Amino acid sequence: MISGRDIIFISSIEWDFLWQVHQEIAFQFAAAGNRVLYIENTGIRAPTLQDAGRVANRLKLWASSLFSRGVREVLPNIFVASPLVAPPFGSGASRFLNRHFFLRNVARTARQLRFRDPLLWTYLPTDTAIDLIRSLATPVSVVVYYCGADFSLLATNVAAFRRAEDELVKRADLALATCPQLFDRCKRNNPEVHFVPAVVNLDEFQLGSEDEADKDSKTGRGSESWPSPVIGYVGGLHRFVDYRLLVSLAKARPQWSFVFVGAAQTADVGELAGLPNVHLLGQRPHSDLAQYIREFDVCTVPYLNADVTVTVVPLKINEYLAMGKPIVSTELPSICDFNTRHHILTTAPNETEPFLKAIEKALSLPSDTATVRRRREVAALGDSKTVVAAISELIEDRMKEKASNQTITPNLITPAVPASS
Repeated sequence: MISGRDIIFISSIEWDFLWQVHQEIAFQFAAAGNRVLYIENTGIRAPTLQDAGRVANRLKLWASSLFSRGVREVLPNIFVASPLVAPPFGSGASRFLNRHFFLRNVARTARQLRFRDPLLWTYLPTDTAIDLIRSLATPVSVVVYYCGADFSLLATNVAAFRRAEDELVKRADLALATCPQLFDRCKRNNPEVHFVPAVVNLDEFQLGSEDEADKDSKTGRGSESWPSPVIGYVGGLHRFVDYRLLVSLAKARPQWSFVFVGAAQTADVGELAGLPNVHLLGQRPHSDLAQYIREFDVCTVPYLNADVTVTVVPLKINEYLAMGKPIVSTELPSICDFNTRHHILTTAPNETEPFLKAIEKALSLPSDTATVRRRREVAALGDSKTVVAAISELIEDRMKEKASNQTITPNLITPAVPASS
C-alpha cells in the first residue's frame, strides 16, 4: 500500500454529498498515511436553474474557505477545496478564466500544503480536468482515471466530451473501469485498463450478534419501529429511481413497510411520500447506515432501466450484502453482470407484479448463518481496503517506472498554466 504520498483527487461530487466511492477511496488512501487534496466537483456541463442550490452551496463553501487559505481539513490527511470554476467545454473566455484563476488557485493550495510530485486521480474526463492535470503534474506524477459513469449522457457538447475523454484515457498511466461497457470504451485508447468492483467499508458494515445466529424471529427495531416486513432502500432518492414502480408496490402491499434512508433529490418523491406505509427518513450519516440495513427484511435497488443507468454500479449492493441481507433489484446491466458471476441476489423487471413476487421470494429465503456468511463473502470481494491496496500496487509500478527515468529531485507544485487551445 502506498504511503507518504501526496494525492490530488478531481472529484465529480462534493465531499459532503452522499458517501460514495469518491470519499471512501480518499479515506482509505489517507488512512494509509497519504495526504489527499480533494477538489470538489468541477462539473460536466453548464449549470441550469435546477442546479441553483448546488451553485449557492459552492459559493458558500468557497467564501468560508477564504479564512482557511482555500482549503478545509475534513478528516486527518484529507483536505477539501471548493474553488470557483467556469463550466467545462465552454467558450474561449471560459477557458481563459479557468486557466488564469481556477488553475492558479488550485496550484496555490497545493503549494501551501507543500505537495510534491502528486498522484493525480480524476473522476471527470473534461477539458477542465485535463487542464488541471497539465497544470499540477510533475515529470514523475502518475495520472489515474477512474471511469465510473458515462458522463456523455449529461454533457451538452457530446462531441467535445468524447474528445476530452479519449485524450484523458490516452494520457492516463492507469485507467480503472467499473463495468464492462466502460472497460471496453477505455480499452480502445489505453491498454492499462483494470476492472474495479463496487467498494464497501467492511469495518462500517459489521454483522451484529443477532445477524450471525439462526433466528426464527427478530427482536426489536432499534430506535425505529415499523410493521414487518420492512422493505428497505439506502441512498439518494434521485432521478435514477423508478418512483412509479415504488408507488405501485407500496399501494399493492399496504401491510408492508417501505423505508427509505437518503436525501430526496427530486420532486418526484411527492406521491411516494404521501403513502401511509412509506417512511422517508432523509439523509443520515453514512456510519449509521448499517443499523438501518440491519432492520430491513429485504433490501432493494429500484432503479429505472434506461440509457442513463446502463453503466450505473450501485455501491449499496455490497453494503446490503455485507449486512447479510437478501436483495431485489431491477434488471440493470451492471447488476445482471454481477449476479451472473455471483448468483447472490434476485432481479426483476420494472413491473409491479414481477417485482412483488421477487420480494416475496426474497422474504422466503433462508437467513441461517451459512447464507448470511455467503452474502458477506461476496461483499468482501469489494472490501475497500483490499481494492485500494490492489490499486496501490498498480500505482507503485507506474511510480517506479517514472522514477527510474528521472534523475531530478522531488518537485513542489508550480503555477504552470496550460497553453491556450
